Amino acid sequence: MRRILRVYDIIVNVIVSGLVLVMVCTLGLAFADILATLFHLIPNLKDVQLNDVEFREMVTGILDVFIIIELFGTIIDYVRLRRLRLSALIDVVAVFILRDMLAKIYANTVPTNELLVLAVLLMTMVVARSITGRFPPKPNREGGN
Repeated sequence: MRRILRVYDIIVNVIVSGLVLVMVCTLGLAFADILATLFHLIPNLKDVQLNDVEFREMVTGILDVFIIIELFGTIIDYVRLRRLRLSALIDVVAVFILRDMLAKIYANTVPTNELLVLAVLLMTMVVARSITGRFPPKPNREGGN
């Protein structure tokens, strides 16, 4: 049985290492896309309006990079601690909700009721995050967290 668990640990380590590499590549490509859009906008900067499609895509791309960074941090925490922290997952969801809200507000394509639903979801994440800070996990039997 120990041998099976050891093989399982090795497989999980390989998969997580692959995920870290994929996340680094994804983050680099997302950043390169933002830079390409920015360099495309620079020559016509005087004529660029805040509601232009390219400018909106750049803002959305920047918000996407923040989500990728949060996900990357969650995966790195898993590699270090060998467990997922609920607070880190809640942070990722909150950032994703904020990104969605900002993108929809910025594009002027959000009905009021949808914005209210997103705001309630965000408040729920804030309350859940507060609860996880108030009640941290108990240490496991091996003496670690």
